Amino acid sequence: MIRKYLICGQLKLSYLDNEQIGRPVIICLHGLFGNARYYANILELKEYHVYSLDQRGHGFSSHAGSGEYTISHFLNDFYSFMDEVVKGSSVTVVGHSLGGIIAYYAAARRPEITKLILEDIGAVEQDDCSFASNIVNRAMSLKALGDSLKAFHIKDPSYFVESAFEDENGWGFRFDREHIPEAQSHLNGNHWETFLASSCPMILVHGRKSWVVSDDHILEMEQKRTNTRAVFIEKASHGVNLEKPNEFLFHIMSFIKE
Repeated sequence: MIRKYLICGQLKLSYLDNEQIGRPVIICLHGLFGNARYYANILELKEYHVYSLDQRGHGFSSHAGSGEYTISHFLNDFYSFMDEVVKGSSVTVVGHSLGGIIAYYAAARRPEITKLILEDIGAVEQDDCSFASNIVNRAMSLKALGDSLKAFHIKDPSYFVESAFEDENGWGFRFDREHIPEAQSHLNGNHWETFLASSCPMILVHGRKSWVVSDDHILEMEQKRTNTRAVFIEKASHGVNLEKPNEFLFHIMSFIKE
């Protein structure tokens, strides 16, 4: 896979491209605190042309300023990416958490999105990421960086450490610690109207141990929207693809090939 860049307004956005040109297109959108490599297992597929975008404030993409982390800002980035890079007439979009919300907002407006895969996200969002602005700027070792998250009751730092980097000052995180709480505040709310505004086939992949969305809410989403099917993954929490990558890939590929 190759890392590439796109200029979007004042920001430089990064994305990974497996360069399987001419194959059916899959676009991957990670969640808050994540990055494009969260979907490395999908990027490794040779029978699909897979792109995975570092959303603003994450991975190798630029950080934005205050007031520039609304759903509209993330959506405009995604539209620019679709129009200038993908240029596809039929695409499948996979979205985790933040990425899932952006995916179903985009599907409500863009008919070229013909299939949707939402990983553990609901039509109503209410979460608190205020701790992010208190995450350490640098730590002396990768282990110390991961251990620093225990202060925020994060027992397993693996999802966060995927976004770690080292420089001359030590180990830090690539995500925009300062503005993630702001981004989450814009995600919080009732999104039912937009969720129900598209009709393309959709699969909801949900971790039964998730703290973000309940089993009952996933079932409600499945019942209210046409062409929607829920898949429940036992012993997985919010990061289904991180915790159960093989099972996740099996279910989404079965859906894509239908």
